[in-house]
Amino acid sequence: MTRLNLRAAFMSGASSAVAAQQVFTNRVDEVAAFRRSLTALHQSLADAPISPVVDRIQGRRNVLSYYGVGGIGKTTLSHELERLFLTAAQDDGRQDVVAVRIDLSEDGASDLEGVLLRLRAGLGQLGSRWQAFDLALAAYWERAHPGEPLQEFLDSSPAMRRASRSVGLNEQFTSNVGAVLPPDLGGLVGIAQRAALGTYRAIRDRVREGRLLSDCDLFAELVEAEADYETLSYFPYLLAWDLDRQTKRGKRPQVCVFLDTFEALGGAADRTAERFLQRCVYLMPNVLFVVTGRNRIDWADHGTSGELDFTGPQCWPSLHFSNDTDEPRQHLVGYLSDSDADSFLREALTEDGAPAMPAPVRERIISGGQGLPLYLDLSVSHFVELLARGAQPSVDDFGGSFTAVATRSIRDLSQEERDLVRTAALIDRVDAALLRAGQPSLSDGRIARFLRRPFLTHDDAYERPYALHAALRHAIGEADQGLPDGWSDRDRAEVANRLLRWLGRQLEPDTGRVLVAQALESGLRLSGSYGIFEDWMVRAAQRLVEAGQWTSIGAGLAGGSTGSPEFRTISAAIQGVHLRRTGRAPEAVAVLDGAQAGIGSGSLAAHFVQLHLAHALRNAGDYKRAAEIYRDLLGGEFDAAARYWLCDYDYLNGRFVAALEALRSERAGNAAEEGERLRLIGHIWRVNARFAEATDAYTQAIALARGEGLAAAEAKAQANLAQTACWSGDASTVAAAAERARELLDLVPNPVELVKVRSAEAVAAAMGEDHAAARRTVADTRRLTDGIGYRGGHNLADVAEILLNVRAGDYEAARRLRAELDERTRASGGNVYWVPVATSWIDGVDSAAQDPHAVDWVDGPEAALGRWAQAVVQR
Repeated sequence: MTRLNLRAAFMSGASSAVAAQQVFTNRVDEVAAFRRSLTALHQSLADAPISPVVDRIQGRRNVLSYYGVGGIGKTTLSHELERLFLTAAQDDGRQDVVAVRIDLSEDGASDLEGVLLRLRAGLGQLGSRWQAFDLALAAYWERAHPGEPLQEFLDSSPAMRRASRSVGLNEQFTSNVGAVLPPDLGGLVGIAQRAALGTYRAIRDRVREGRLLSDCDLFAELVEAEADYETLSYFPYLLAWDLDRQTKRGKRPQVCVFLDTFEALGGAADRTAERFLQRCVYLMPNVLFVVTGRNRIDWADHGTSGELDFTGPQCWPSLHFSNDTDEPRQHLVGYLSDSDADSFLREALTEDGAPAMPAPVRERIISGGQGLPLYLDLSVSHFVELLARGAQPSVDDFGGSFTAVATRSIRDLSQEERDLVRTAALIDRVDAALLRAGQPSLSDGRIARFLRRPFLTHDDAYERPYALHAALRHAIGEADQGLPDGWSDRDRAEVANRLLRWLGRQLEPDTGRVLVAQALESGLRLSGSYGIFEDWMVRAAQRLVEAGQWTSIGAGLAGGSTGSPEFRTISAAIQGVHLRRTGRAPEAVAVLDGAQAGIGSGSLAAHFVQLHLAHALRNAGDYKRAAEIYRDLLGGEFDAAARYWLCDYDYLNGRFVAALEALRSERAGNAAEEGERLRLIGHIWRVNARFAEATDAYTQAIALARGEGLAAAEAKAQANLAQTACWSGDASTVAAAAERARELLDLVPNPVELVKVRSAEAVAAAMGEDHAAARRTVADTRRLTDGIGYRGGHNLADVAEILLNVRAGDYEAARRLRAELDERTRASGGNVYWVPVATSWIDGVDSAAQDPHAVDWVDGPEAALGRWAQAVVQR
């Protein structure tokens, strides 16, 4: 099923409606609302004649939202609701209650693969039988991550590692997949390419035979769809489908997912990550999502249908502004009342069972805090600090604005700790090593004591487990300006630069993709806020792009107006990559063109932009300008890529001798690059009709790819082998290579290679005198070409159709088509050699050798074109 159809299938029946946007102002009992929401959700599931998991038209009533200003206590509320939820289950002796927590502000927390695996790990507490999801994920994983064991990904971050190992997630996956697949396949724990291919094919074949989960609607479509994030974002439906089947004796499991700091997604300019998460929530209507953030969720409002899929009050009746009674719904988290604030202060500090704070001090704090919980927390810390210094706290020591409270909190600290809290305020999360990088002169003991301060929260599920509240981080920046030893903007930038350098030093060649993405997100935030930049961010971004994980590098770009010119440049480059990879090459060119203005032309960030501008130009068909840019990149960081693509440009324009000499003069740096070099050598031999040499080059590339487990590289080489064998009339080799290529392209989809395979089959049919099959296959080649916007595919179809006309004796039709091919190749600036080749078939070698195209054949025009003429002689 194509992506468009897959999207339509899941959205069938859903629609958006016009609605005004208003803000709730009513105060509610948040805990009671949570309990009512649990009851209402499970009652609606029990009463539904058709499960909403299956009936995807039903409006969703599974989101409970608490929103309000920073420091109001939303995260504390979220943790308290989770505690109450699990405590109640324990008191009732229930083993089928699960809570999953995700803080969306954490680096990499919104990565779709990580979100789904954390959900699956949480649900694994209910048992190991999650067959639909696990099998679909196995098919996805082995295509999206060929050669990468799942366990390596699960161990890539502390939060993921702890969640997965607590339930034996990898073992559950292996058991479920092993129950379906033959015992000789490696499955998710295997690393061999053949095991990967076998896993996907075995699942796919059983689906097609109707012997696997035929009762799960759209399971087959999800298994066979492209292995990308777009497809993966629909996998929560499979988790919900499996969860539906966990109901035993009428008792339904209770699952709550707590999504904290939702503004990290909802406030981003690019809502791609939010769209993926929204699909997750919509497709899991049997799970209660408790969302906390600064802003009201706008999914039920008018005007979001262009950015999100499931929008409007029909989809989210409980989130609509008009719903002010039915739970679950949206609640504005108000400030604490004076009486609640007083109760907090009375209970926060006690002496002999009585409140330690005198009533006048409490009144002063309540008056200044206006019910903001974080204000109360800081005031309590200040009271304790005064007592520790032997002072008697008085009314005059308290009150004032939040910034004033933050100022007092800083003053309470020693000089070393003031520098540490300022350092911690620069970045979202810290640990001892990062603080030491920011303040290298401080001792380990001083840093360890600072990390025990009460205003720091701790969660060992994260790589860097300590954090200041976001509102406090902002207030410290303001408060610091009024202190005698406060940091200047330059001071902050210098410390931020030390942090940025430390993040870069943690990255090694074998560092996992998730950690690379997390470091890059933190680095981009520092860069955008403090006007600093480090080249390691360019290399990290390129590494993620090359790995196909370009969706992982956008979260840190919001709010970068104060960033350096290099930061703005890399921001534009990342946007351009997003556009190009989503098939919008002209838009990518518009964004990338001139994006490096204002920075040195020799900087790594400028070269990064130029490289991706050249790639976008190639995709858009402007080979000439792309080649000019590649020439400018010679001798720099991307020299190897530039040299390869310039050789490719020479090949496309018939400068075979120059391209062949350049390719022979040096070997590539790694197996993937060497395979590309061998294939390009094969291309040159093939279009010179030196088919034996071409076959040898492609065979070497195939062997190298197999040895290294490079499925994508082998798929390309197999397609090229078919393109070579078709001219010698070797139908059996064409069929075998085409079949193998298609098998691999199931694993690592690449529609361009499918066009090449189909064009080779068209030539083979023409050479075999099966004219009807040849014409059908030419038409298929053109349809595939138009479907993906691959302009070169029509050149291949033209060549096959000219051959067909020549062998059928219709030379006039062949000449007309040759004229179209001539016009097309001249316009694109590539594949010009096909016109003289076609002329050798139509008008003979002598006429072809006089062709105005300046093709530099490897052994002269007479020899090369003579071989081409001989290749199509009727046998």
